Amino acid sequence: MITRVPNQRILGEGNRFARALDAACVPARGGVAALLPNAPEMLFAYRGASWSGRRWTPICWHWKADEVRYVVEDSEARAFVVHASFAEAARAACASVPPRARFCVGGEIEGFRRFEEIAEHADAPLVEPIAGDTLLYTSGTTGRPKGVLRPPRAPQPPPGSTGAAGVAMLQRAAGDAARGPHLVAAPLYHSGPNTYCEGAVLLGADIVLQDRFDAEELLRAVEREAIASTFLVPTHFVRLLRLPEDVRRSYDLRSLRLVVHGAAPVAVDVKRRMIEWLGPVLFEFYGGTEGGGVGIGSEEWLAHPGSVGRPGPELELQVLDPEGRPCAPGVPGDIYFRTGTPFEYKGDPEKTAEGRRGDLFTLGDVGHLDAEGYLTLCDRRADVIISGGVNVYPAQVEAALALHPGVADCCVVGVPHPEWGEAVRAVVQPEPPASPGPELSRALLEHCRDRLAGYQLPRGFDYVERLERTATGKLARRTIRDRLRSALAAGIDAGTVFG
Repeated sequence: MITRVPNQRILGEGNRFARALDAACVPARGGVAALLPNAPEMLFAYRGASWSGRRWTPICWHWKADEVRYVVEDSEARAFVVHASFAEAARAACASVPPRARFCVGGEIEGFRRFEEIAEHADAPLVEPIAGDTLLYTSGTTGRPKGVLRPPRAPQPPPGSTGAAGVAMLQRAAGDAARGPHLVAAPLYHSGPNTYCEGAVLLGADIVLQDRFDAEELLRAVEREAIASTFLVPTHFVRLLRLPEDVRRSYDLRSLRLVVHGAAPVAVDVKRRMIEWLGPVLFEFYGGTEGGGVGIGSEEWLAHPGSVGRPGPELELQVLDPEGRPCAPGVPGDIYFRTGTPFEYKGDPEKTAEGRRGDLFTLGDVGHLDAEGYLTLCDRRADVIISGGVNVYPAQVEAALALHPGVADCCVVGVPHPEWGEAVRAVVQPEPPASPGPELSRALLEHCRDRLAGYQLPRGFDYVERLERTATGKLARRTIRDRLRSALAAGIDAGTVFG
């Protein structure tokens, strides 16, 4: 479903919600947690919290009730906004929030107020707006979700750091063209879509919400709503490119001035085809909830294919070997950043220290710089496969496999091998009408031979009805790898280990 939300409505309803928080006695800098889909109320609640000095924590609606409860309590939320479709998780997580500060969207939940009750408050501009901040939680692939906490700032007028960053990035990528309608096609609980959406609101844009991604529906929305900008991830690109060419060409997409993408590596062939289709409107960034900020436009990327760009003047980037020495151009190493904005993982000093080298921090990714300082990502350090003493980066193998029409999704992992240490293995979710079996495995292997070096080729294929992904769309690689390794060790048919 596509919903257009006028800019002025976002501002007015945000003011009502801020006053509702005041009436509910939510203190200054009090936490506001939200368990909401891409619905207008998500925009209203965020605006109200971020312009009244509160701390905003959106929660992934894929998480189990226990994880939702943990985040509500760990974030010290004093208000909780929930959609009725998540009633079970809401009831399990709300005990620490006073009933007067619980709001329900899209129906009723016992013990919650209807969000529509904010209409009793005025929508006029706030007399003394104060910039709020955010407490976002990283994906819980290695245990509990971790809150990325920054030190509180002295009270100041809005916008906060998230909105200011969104404006800066939109204007850097598209200038005044970024002021048109902005399409949200990825979940707003994720930092990337949230940042760019807020930036667009501050630039005066209407927001067009897609509740769940659908490739052709997105094209229809761009044409009908004259969309100027959007944020997508590489998986969206693959699904868009799989639409029949006559379908893709039937929509007028000339209003698009900016397609931001990030959150995962993108195959060179996929990105090149997107630029050929849409024109030089793609802008790629690399960073994380913790920080960072490397970016590259389409024309620059065509001159440096595969790169995610160079850092801006406010950011220092280094690629270091295990001893902390700078790597030579072209040599992969751990990527580290230095920024002026410190952070810690809330309540987890060990994890905070683990990612630090002096005043540098890492997101756990591996990459290399070229002679001009352009960064190319390889993979996450924890995911690198070492086969026969050679590093194999799963993301590169997955990018090649994703181009085959018989692959809907895939995950490449290392499994123990008596001679090489680890062997490359691919778990594949077939795209109908392709069906799992030796014929598809042979076709995939031949497909990979044309695109990968010999040491990168998968030594086996396993098939699954659907691959597990995290709340933010990333592969649940550790879970997949552990289950596959356990099955192989026990002599179980790996093709059935995923059920």
